[in-house]
Amino acid sequence: MSKKSTIARCAGAAVAVAGTLALAVPGIASAGPAAAVPAPKVSASVDGDVIDMTVTQTSTGQNAFCLPIVLNATDALPLAALPTDQWPGLAELVSKVYYIGNPTSDAAPTADSTTALDENDFNPGLLKPITPGAYAVVGACFDKDAQDTVLSYSYQVVFSPGGFGSLGQALNLGSATISMDGGSAVIADLLKSGAGSSMLSANLS
Repeated sequence: MSKKSTIARCAGAAVAVAGTLALAVPGIASAGPAAAVPAPKVSASVDGDVIDMTVTQTSTGQNAFCLPIVLNATDALPLAALPTDQWPGLAELVSKVYYIGNPTSDAAPTADSTTALDENDFNPGLLKPITPGAYAVVGACFDKDAQDTVLSYSYQVVFSPGGFGSLGQALNLGSATISMDGGSAVIADLLKSGAGSSMLSANLS
């Protein structure tokens, strides 16, 4: 396949995935559900510039689905310090999204996703290439009927490329996070979940 046709396919995929995201999260607004939907479980790992992730929906019978969205960590972590009704609108959010993955359902509560390219150098969920840096894999849950409503979310911070050499990225991210509004709460949340220490140890291994 020619480079030109590959670029065209990727551009078309970006439009298609943006449309999917528009259906899934058109406003990123929060309206209190009848019963709180528990946050999903998120697991992610990095091999070079490829992020592999698993989102597990922990709700049942609440008309919800969850999916992973990959953002630059410095864009994502400020959201963790805000109520979801103060998150940015779709147009601003889509411009920051690197990847959107496979949705879960009550029937299939666990969904695996990857940013890896296929044999034609194509991935329909990849909107921007994963370059060296810190990323947040955000598992976000939505109501199937009112898809503009974020019901719950969880996230994991990962580094590309993984392995030795990413310690500077971790330190830079920590410095940027602690200086933002609500940053100390986010750091505390990361440490409480074990992500703060694990993300450093993983990058020293």
